[in-house]
Amino acid sequence: MIRLILAAVLLTSLAGRPSDAAAQADVALVLAVDVSGSVTEERFKLQREGIARALESDTLAAAVIGGVHQAIEIAVVEWAEEQEVVVPWTIVRCREDLAGLAGALRRTERSWVHTMTDPAGGIIAAKMLFGSAPLAANRRVIDVSGDGAQNTGKVRAAEARDRAIADAVTINGLPITSGDEPNVEDWYRINVVGGQDAFLVVANGFDAFAEAIQQKLVREVAGLAGPTRQFAGLH
Repeated sequence: MIRLILAAVLLTSLAGRPSDAAAQADVALVLAVDVSGSVTEERFKLQREGIARALESDTLAAAVIGGVHQAIEIAVVEWAEEQEVVVPWTIVRCREDLAGLAGALRRTERSWVHTMTDPAGGIIAAKMLFGSAPLAANRRVIDVSGDGAQNTGKVRAAEARDRAIADAVTINGLPITSGDEPNVEDWYRINVVGGQDAFLVVANGFDAFAEAIQQKLVREVAGLAGPTRQFAGLH
């Protein structure tokens, strides 16, 4: 069962900005984050703090400000056997908005949605969110991160991905090579990643997650072309 906690949409605005009704976003981005049983509390903290630090980075702020519309919208979903929206849609137009989003994420408790791994459910939950996005967006992207292949769920991950692609959604992957599943990179490449300009950033262990997610978010927000496969934490 998809357990979507759809709180009131968080709309952050500053005086003098154009009205949201007339505004557009450069990208609507859903971060779909694995919190299954293999993600220990230590690993979870590395993931959560890595995302928060990426949101606070100068490079991401520059990517937002450098966009055509100078606005993006982000939501965060955590998934395992079920899914939960931990940060609802948030409009971001400046560094202060990014800092507020990072703070909201840090204050949110971990979702406890059982222990098995269903990235297909994460993709489906993320795709559903686009129907409630506050702004029209030039691009719609799901950012799936995790350290293992699917081992439960009624829908195969590749099928969920293909449905999203058919609806003009791009899915990028961030497999974490923790050592528990050495072939997770190949599995993500075959079953998760797809759509226009889709790519994969491989984190060499959970310690490299912060570097990987920052690379990934900057590229997704800026809409930059680049290799279909990148690495973090190999130096």
